[in-house]
Amino acid sequence: MLEELALRCDMAGAMNWLAYFLNAPGTERKEPCLALLLNAGADCTPTLENTSAAVLCFEFRLAGFRTGAFCTYDESGLQSVIAPAKDRPFVAAAVAGALMERRGQTVVITGGGATSDTARMARLLARPDLLWACTNRLVDQTLELADTYEATLMTLGKSTRFNLRYYRRRLLQLLPCEVVPDARGLLSEADLAAVNESSLNPVSASEFKLRYEAACTLPGGFLFGLRAENGQWIGLVGGWRQGSTTVLHWQANSAGYEKYSIGTVVRSYFLEYEVERGARRLTIFKGTTHTMRHAFQQEQVTDLIVRRKSFRAMLIRAYAWLVSSPSGFKSRINFFTTRLCDPALQWRCVPDGELQGATNLASRLSADRQL
Repeated sequence: MLEELALRCDMAGAMNWLAYFLNAPGTERKEPCLALLLNAGADCTPTLENTSAAVLCFEFRLAGFRTGAFCTYDESGLQSVIAPAKDRPFVAAAVAGALMERRGQTVVITGGGATSDTARMARLLARPDLLWACTNRLVDQTLELADTYEATLMTLGKSTRFNLRYYRRRLLQLLPCEVVPDARGLLSEADLAAVNESSLNPVSASEFKLRYEAACTLPGGFLFGLRAENGQWIGLVGGWRQGSTTVLHWQANSAGYEKYSIGTVVRSYFLEYEVERGARRLTIFKGTTHTMRHAFQQEQVTDLIVRRKSFRAMLIRAYAWLVSSPSGFKSRINFFTTRLCDPALQWRCVPDGELQGATNLASRLSADRQL
């Protein structure tokens, strides 16, 4: 249902692979929380027809106890707020308000779209015990694909086009390779270990196995490979597809071919295959440092940060400041702590005089007729 809701909201691919993301490394101390906005008059059973929006976030836990600190998973906003583009910031505000009414302490929600309508945001967060701030950012993680591979290359920069062509020819002169468009189920346990251990950026064995299984078994999943004549896997690309959108989630490149820019070669073949199979958008999960990013479509996202005027919220913010300091625990720095401690945030509070007729979330949503 969530996958179809994302497709309806022009966010193809945003809700795929939830079985992976709810069990990925780093989620052990987080409790997933899904908020749904149902149409007026709908019963409490969510269906695609009566659900207008969704927000997926996680609550941090400490020693097994709930902290009241919530944050969305993806800082690019791809998997966070599922709603029509113009409504996403306000859906985030509505959900933040609902979490606060359920004893939340601090909420960070990132969603696609931007807004300057602070008055409308204030209506949705109209409580005297809340402080809130929002910032707008630009992210680039999606490439619009043309009808042909050559036409797609022409949308990239001159040096990027040259590299995609040149390194591909150069590697083939050294090591003839075979393109394997569907490598699902072709790797044994031993193969997985070998590919991961010999890659440029290996991850834990359990994480690599989880990625591989997600690509092979979850709906929409794919595994694209480049294999040498001797059977060695030179590169693997995993992700998912929905509609005409392809999401590249991970790429494993074999070490030892750095001067041949193996990552560029694998991406060249993968890009060509996706264009030929009819894909029209390529999204790279959490972006890329490759020069092709300069041709990506820039999208605005809104970071909404809401905190309660409470001792617990103060402790949460103090902890975030502690780990973000130069002498803090660098391993604990994450999107939540950096957003909460951003010195550029302009905190707002709705004055008591503006709270008339907005004493709870239901009345605020009723007053905000556009949502």
